[in-house]
Amino acid sequence: MTLPEKLKAQYLARLAQLITEGTGIAASILEIPSKTRWGAPSIERDWDRRRLAKWRANCLTLLEPFGRQGTRLKEQLDFFAQVDGNKRDLESCVGILEALREDLEKGFLDELVLRVEAEVAANYMSQAEALLGEGVPGKFDHVPAAVLAGAVLEKALRTLCNQEQPSIVTTDAKGIPKTLNPLIDDLKKAAVFNELKAKQLRAWADVRNKAAHGEFDQFKKSDVEQMIQGINIFLADHLK
Repeated sequence: MTLPEKLKAQYLARLAQLITEGTGIAASILEIPSKTRWGAPSIERDWDRRRLAKWRANCLTLLEPFGRQGTRLKEQLDFFAQVDGNKRDLESCVGILEALREDLEKGFLDELVLRVEAEVAANYMSQAEALLGEGVPGKFDHVPAAVLAGAVLEKALRTLCNQEQPSIVTTDAKGIPKTLNPLIDDLKKAAVFNELKAKQLRAWADVRNKAAHGEFDQFKKSDVEQMIQGINIFLADHLK
């Protein structure tokens, strides 16, 4: 399956930022020749530890989901986690990012990125399920789960719109992002799913809208439980 151009652009832009930042950090490292207490040649290094720590964390955030997909990038995660002021090691990390960018540009990672997107959605849905078990019963403790599940559904619908050929526009005539129901209608018209599925999606959209607008007495915890279960099935069927 081809990766939506908008999603690919987001990943490429992030990789470009990390490559530029990593290159800059490597260039800023000072390597000063010195000697050990026994007179053996040595090198003392000076670098911006805070800047490197932030860059390293950003790289791991981007790469970690790819590593869980069983790719060779999993072997590189420890390398990124341990890199410090060694200029050559840091340059090797930048090289890995450049290779990833090149593969993504050529379409070699389309399927992998989509699997990562699906995994991220599944993780958020797991959080929504966990939220149902938290809070004080009778105090609208199910509302946060409805909001989160609705957000995951909206993101999935936008991804499906971008996957269509030609892609379905996800903003209205004024450039404002479309809400759930217009997205559902557009995808139904494109035959991504039938009217029965569209009706189910509209029901979940209604729960999310009521949760987002403070109409907490207009739906029950059981509605949110059914919503989460249904969205999980929808993601498994359509976001692959």
